Amino acid sequence: MFSVNQIAVKIVKEKIIPKAEELGVKILYLDNGTTVIDAGINETGSLSAGILFTEATFGGLGKAQFGYFKKGEINLPSIDVYIDKPREGTLSSQFSGWKLPRKNLAITPIGSGPARAIAKNDIFSQCVEYQDIHHEVVFGMQTTVLPDEELTFSIAKECKILPENLYIIAATTGSLAGTIQVCSRTVEATMWRLYKKGFDIYTVISGIGTCPIPPQTKDELIAMDRVNTALIYGASVHYIVNWEDDKIEKIIKELPFSASKRFGTPFLEIFEEGNRDFYEVDKDIHTIAHYTITNINSGRTFSAGIIREDMLKNSFF
Repeated sequence: MFSVNQIAVKIVKEKIIPKAEELGVKILYLDNGTTVIDAGINETGSLSAGILFTEATFGGLGKAQFGYFKKGEINLPSIDVYIDKPREGTLSSQFSGWKLPRKNLAITPIGSGPARAIAKNDIFSQCVEYQDIHHEVVFGMQTTVLPDEELTFSIAKECKILPENLYIIAATTGSLAGTIQVCSRTVEATMWRLYKKGFDIYTVISGIGTCPIPPQTKDELIAMDRVNTALIYGASVHYIVNWEDDKIEKIIKELPFSASKRFGTPFLEIFEEGNRDFYEVDKDIHTIAHYTITNINSGRTFSAGIIREDMLKNSFF
């Protein structure tokens, strides 16, 4: 059985740490031995750091690259992901399902990455049979502060490893790398949506997602609004599955955000209702704007959803 952590650790050791300076990141070593990569908290980060952050969080089970998003008057770069094992790469690995201590922070930090495939301490990883086993792990953090020894000891304990075998990549939401890695969560969010709506996720072969990359900002609340608006009102996904047409037709219109009672509501309004805690907000936001599903069993393609240029413009500019 492949290990998402083994692949992710290789990305960190071979592609990030040796090239830290050119990537605009800083490598920090805590007293307990944990390696922390500052990819956008006190450091500037870079486009390339955002790509590597993304690929590490889904355990190397796919590729991320930049594309182009155009909708009416909006012209922006996009982050495009291609994942061949989306259950293991997203639900078991990339999904932002690890709730971190908020303490005195304005926004609750979010944990993600292949460490989840070992700890399996959230409902998202638990809905997939995959269980990773590895002595080194990679953990992603969407936060405004660097992790300390107390937190890293806690993460290592959950993964049943030594703290010196823990590698953490951290960035704010509004940083360059942070914005990219959050907007890469197209296949991630939609795999959970498929599961919750009764879609047989074991029929999913591959997932392709694209999302506009909004302008970066140092205001973390504005950043949270922009990246999540990009996902629920501007992102699209294309799945290749091997299932039954009638079952796809029955579900597909329930998948996009346009099927939600909150459709048309600014993300920031929903986020404030949830006390700026992503784990408390309305669960209908765990989706994106548009879905396309191709069934190789029949050769037919189905689609549903709406991309809202007006909501994107109001949030981004």
